[in-house]
Amino acid sequence: MKSLTLVVSLLIGILLGATGCYAYFLLRGKSYINPTFRRQDAYNYLLNSYNSTLGLCFEHPGSNVYWVSHDNVLASYALQNWNRTIADNITETVKRLAKDYNLTTSPIGIPLDTRAEILLGYIVNGFNETENITLNASYYGSILKTERAKNIPVNITGYADLLCYASLLEWRKGNNSTADHYYEEVKAMWDGNGFNDAVVKVKGYYATYKLGLFHLTSRTLGKNFNFDKDLIERISRCQLVNGGFITDYYGNGSFPSGSTTNTETTSIMLLADFPSIFEYN
Repeated sequence: MKSLTLVVSLLIGILLGATGCYAYFLLRGKSYINPTFRRQDAYNYLLNSYNSTLGLCFEHPGSNVYWVSHDNVLASYALQNWNRTIADNITETVKRLAKDYNLTTSPIGIPLDTRAEILLGYIVNGFNETENITLNASYYGSILKTERAKNIPVNITGYADLLCYASLLEWRKGNNSTADHYYEEVKAMWDGNGFNDAVVKVKGYYATYKLGLFHLTSRTLGKNFNFDKDLIERISRCQLVNGGFITDYYGNGSFPSGSTTNTETTSIMLLADFPSIFEYN
C-alpha cells in the first residue's frame, strides 16, 4: 500500500513539475510581456519624489530642481486616487506659486501653458510655443522653474505629442472628425518601436511620454489600434527598478546617455491608466 502511495505521489509530482515548466515557458513567450507595468511602484516613485518641506515633487532623483508645470501640475492629478493628502498639498502649493509669480492660470488657479492642462480636461485656444523659465534660483536651497506659453503659435504637424493634445482638444469641443484626423496622423507614425515624428528624425531616439499620450488619447476617443501589445511592452521596458519611467529610449531598447526617470513622464504614464498586462494574455 505504501509503495502504491509512493508511486502516486511521484506521478503527481511529475505532473505538477511539468505543469510548472509549461507555465514558465508560457510566461516567457509572446503571450506574456515581461517586465510588467508596475502601477504601485510608479505611484510610490512620485511619493518618494515629494519634498514635504516644499510641497512639490523634484524633477528627477538627485535633482534640486522643482517644476511647477508640467511636473507638479500633472503629479497632483496623478496622485489623487493614491494619496489624496499629498496630491492636495501639491495642488495648493502650485496654486500659491502661480499667484506669487503671476503665472497665467485657470479659474481655479491651476497654471496654464497650452499643454499639460489639456490632459486634465481643460479647453485651450490654440497652441503656442512654450519656454522654460527659472522662477527662483534659490528657492529654499532649490531651483524653482516652470514652462509657460509664449505668444507665438506653433505648427502641430509632424509632432506626435502636439497632435495627441489637438485630438483631445477637438474631441472635448465635439469636433469628432477633426479629433479622429489628428489621432490617425499619430497612429500612422508608429514604426514598431515608437512614434517616429519630427523630433525622432532629428534626435534619433524616442520620447517615452508620447507612448502615454497616445494611449490616453486612444482610450479617451474610444479607439482601438493593432499594435497595443507592442506599445504596452515598450512602455513596460521603460519603467526602471525605482518605479519611474525613463524619459527617452532607442529603438533597440537601450537608453540615451543622460536619460533618467522623472516626475513628468511618470505622471503621464499614470494618467494614461494602462491596463493590467495580464489582459494581453
